[in-house]
Order: sequence, then structure tokens, then C-alpha cells
Amino acid sequence: MRWAARSSRAIGAVFALACGPLFTLACGVLGSDEDVDLDHLVQIPRGFPPMEVPDHNPTTPEGVALGRQLYYDQRLSNGGARACADCHLQERAFSNPAASGVLAHVNLAWSRYFLWDGSEEGTLEDVMRFEVEEFFQTDVERLREPDLEEMFQAAFGTPEITTERAALALAQFQRTLVSGNSPYDRYMQGDRSALSASEVRGMKLFYSERAECFHCHATALFTDNLFHNIGLDAEVDGTGRGAVTGRRIDDGAYKTPTLRNVAVSGPYMHDDRFATLEEVVDFYSEGIVDSPTIDPLIVDPRGGGAQLSRAEREDLVAFLRALTDEGFLNEPAFGPP
Repeated sequence: MRWAARSSRAIGAVFALACGPLFTLACGVLGSDEDVDLDHLVQIPRGFPPMEVPDHNPTTPEGVALGRQLYYDQRLSNGGARACADCHLQERAFSNPAASGVLAHVNLAWSRYFLWDGSEEGTLEDVMRFEVEEFFQTDVERLREPDLEEMFQAAFGTPEITTERAALALAQFQRTLVSGNSPYDRYMQGDRSALSASEVRGMKLFYSERAECFHCHATALFTDNLFHNIGLDAEVDGTGRGAVTGRRIDDGAYKTPTLRNVAVSGPYMHDDRFATLEEVVDFYSEGIVDSPTIDPLIVDPRGGGAQLSRAEREDLVAFLRALTDEGFLNEPAFGPP
């Protein structure tokens, strides 16, 4: 599976960043300014944008349990030989170094474009429908077994199994995959011991006009969920977002991935060309390639990039590693049922 999302109405409530109270998603907007102690389904870290949830698919314990089962269940695929989790490993932030071009499944509830070129667009429900019906080409006959019928009954009130219901359940599970408790987050909550001196220097560089990282990797999500030509190639005609929209201005632009848990979600870029964070930072420092549609936010594209010193690069990599949320990577509720 691959992707990102939009929504309709939503819910209201929140969580403190470090193990704050959790709450059940109903219909409406989930926010992050008050603490509500409900079922432990979704954690919204303080400072995150509201999470929108459509009225027709409120998040319930039974729906999440079914979605989690389907995420790890090879019966979802037409041939019964692969599951979502085969390409999305929890310990790798639900990415996979062995699967080409896989985007991490982190905080997707705040996205509306999915895949590197955004060719799938809409809500989590929309993209899960694509995954079930087109990517996996799910044969519901494979799902009509007593264990799953019981779970569909609990989630939807009847044991009827459809691709639509499977998509709804998967969307509910995806909304629980929220990451926002890294050392950086604890530092921002007031724990000044959470980051080393090098990590703090890297953070300041990240948010500076010298490095310009923060413009695209914006907000607490560390992504603007938009598309940018960052200077990977000189020839960009008809590639990336441009291949979807047909607009020349979009040529060579790819979706901004979240940097949360980026230390474990390599290789990097849409074509996996960089194996390490050090290579990524070196690229932004001196490997930029100019092209007609390069994003104006890119630092000195004609000169090759920001020209960071070796010490600056080391500090920036240290900060990126401080965005690792060990709780997210090891949360039992996100693992195999």
C-alpha cells in the first residue's frame, strides 16, 4: 500500500505529547487544546492541526481492530500472497527499504494526496478504496471466513463483507498511526535535556533561511503535503506531478515526505537514490541540479545548493535523527494482531 488525505466534518479533543490522554474519534474535528479521556484509539499531539474525520466513518474500537487485522492479513490481496504490512514495516515507520518508492505510513490522516506524484487524491477512505479495489484487487470471497465475518459484524453491525467496508476499516486504523513524541517534541514541550547541543544547532539550522528546510517540511507534521521540484534532475519534462496534472509548472515535482522518523525510513527520494541522511544533506548542500521548474525555495540552485560546512551537515543530520519516535515504532497496538 502507498499514500496521504482530505476529509469532511470531524471531532473535538486532544492529547498531550508525551503519553497524554487519548480519546475516541467521533464525527467532527479532533483538535489539540483540551484533554479528553476516552477510548485509547488516537493520539493527537499538542500543536498538531485538527484531524478531520468523515461523518460516515467514525473511528471505533471495532473498526480499528478490523482495519488492523486487514492491514496484516494476506487474504486482502487477490492472490492471497501479500498484505499491506509486507511493504510497510512498523520498525521502519511503516516503510520498507526493500520495496521501491514506498512512502512511510506516518500521520497520513492530515494528507490529501497519495503516492509520490499525488495521483491518488482525497480522504483516507478514498485512497483505501483504491488500495482494496485496484491495488490489491481484493476478492471478497477470500474474506468470507468466520473470524473476519465476526469482526465485520462487530465493526458494522452485520457480517456482510464488501470492499467498501474493508476500505472504511483500513482508514480507521490508519487514523491511529499518529507519530509526535520524538526527542524534538519533548524538547519543544520544555525538556531541554531532550536534545544534545549538536541537535539544537541542527534544529536552528533547519529553521533558518540558510538551509530553508522548514518551508517545505512545515508545521508539526514536518511536511506541507504539497509538491516541489527540489533539483534532483536537469531533464524533468512530463515527470512527477506534471505527469498527473499535465501542467509544465509541475514537471519534476514530487510530494514532500514527512521527516518524522526519517532516520529509519530510507532510502530517500521518490526513486530511492540516496541511501543515507548524510547523502541527502550533501545533496541539498552541493548537489542541486537546476531546471526550468525548480522550486524557488531551493537555495542557490545554480551554485549547487546551500554550501553547508561539514559541521553544519553533521548537526543537521543529528537533528533529523532526533525526529525518531521510538514509541510509535514499538507501539503494540500498531503491530500484528
